[in-house]
Amino acid sequence: MLRKWFLAFFFFLSAENINAAPLLTFETFTLNNGLQFLLMKNERAPIVSYTTWFKVGSADEVPGKTGLAHYLEHLMESGMPEVQMGQFLEDFYSSGTHSNAFTSYDVTYYYKMVMAENLELLMRYEAGRMRGMAFNKDKFETERNVILEERLMRTENEPIALFNEKFNSQFFTVHPYKNPVIGLEKDIRTLTFEDLKAFHKKWYHPNNAFIIISGDFDPSQVRKWAEKYYGDIPSGQEIKISRPQEPLEKPKIEPIFVEHPRTPETLFTQIYPLPNLKTHKFEDLLALLLLAEFLNGDFEGSLYEILIHKKKLATSFEAQCQFLHFLDPWSFAITVGFTSDPHIKEVKNLIDERLNEIEKNGLKQEDLARARKYTLNDWIISSDDIYQKAVFLGTTLSSGLTLEQITSLPEKLKQVTSADIQKVIKTYLIKEKAVVGILKKPSSLPSNSPKPERP
Repeated sequence: MLRKWFLAFFFFLSAENINAAPLLTFETFTLNNGLQFLLMKNERAPIVSYTTWFKVGSADEVPGKTGLAHYLEHLMESGMPEVQMGQFLEDFYSSGTHSNAFTSYDVTYYYKMVMAENLELLMRYEAGRMRGMAFNKDKFETERNVILEERLMRTENEPIALFNEKFNSQFFTVHPYKNPVIGLEKDIRTLTFEDLKAFHKKWYHPNNAFIIISGDFDPSQVRKWAEKYYGDIPSGQEIKISRPQEPLEKPKIEPIFVEHPRTPETLFTQIYPLPNLKTHKFEDLLALLLLAEFLNGDFEGSLYEILIHKKKLATSFEAQCQFLHFLDPWSFAITVGFTSDPHIKEVKNLIDERLNEIEKNGLKQEDLARARKYTLNDWIISSDDIYQKAVFLGTTLSSGLTLEQITSLPEKLKQVTSADIQKVIKTYLIKEKAVVGILKKPSSLPSNSPKPERP
């Protein structure tokens, strides 16, 4: 059965008036083996974005074997049986394709951008990811060195990446989000060829995946090709995700300090842990989303305006409600960049004071309307591209949101009130539970000098 969904993201013409034309529309069907296709037709140009999403990421690894999902991503291209045909790969890459892949905590996806005339060839090629792998042990060993080099360049030599890794390792006590997606160096060095094959066998099959096709194509023809190239691939075992969940109550975590010589400026972050709000209190999650948008705004009363323009204490500011990119609960995060360490305590006090003020007095209606408008406009602008549309849809589905929740986002945001903002600050942004992190250059003070005051 072919079902059609409308993602009703609307452009706000004013605080009250909405243009009812849907931004995104898609059709969906599922093969007998459980593989779901989501189709978003766009005839603006004769190109197609093709993303294959597997519902597995680094958080599905077991202790001692971190990095498996990312390692497998590296090997998937050259390991597909079709690639061994030689001429097939040559034909495919001469057809003007753009190709890459991405591994996160919760999902791994592979994307291709091709001319519309090459879509059938692409679907034949992509089916190899699920049909079976022709793993090569020599390639496995070679790729280990590539990944170790990638870790050195993108994590250990990158101050913010290293800071995030060390912060997460202490912020989470049991949840696998405490481990880096790329894996720990000691684990990468000891992963075996059998580890990789077993991981692929468990997770990479049709009923643990979905495919999003966006661009210029014939939906009826796509369905025929889907049956032809994917229909006979057997389903895998039913998977029930079992991850250790972070306790809601845990001992206070002391400020986390990381020093790195390549740090361009001091970075201060204050993270508030959140419970799972997607299934029980989705409206609270949207209130936090709008609060973050208001705090980021370049207008009077926002923390961006206070810290950067009014007080001139910061060079950058960002508030984030982390929910679209993670399956399990994460956080509400505030991050500030500045060039002078002595400002840390003053910045923290200003953040706490402003949140207390909003909790007590709420937001002005015009400020709330502006935050709502900016939030929706961001989604609209980011989804103007056929690939970004696919990424938005795939990311939200991978984060555990239902199709009904996605389609209700604009209307639900419209229902958020100032009282809702006040409630979520009081309920979730509790100063005593916040975890502070600081990234800075190594101290040049003599060893006997007093250390900078902690926030």
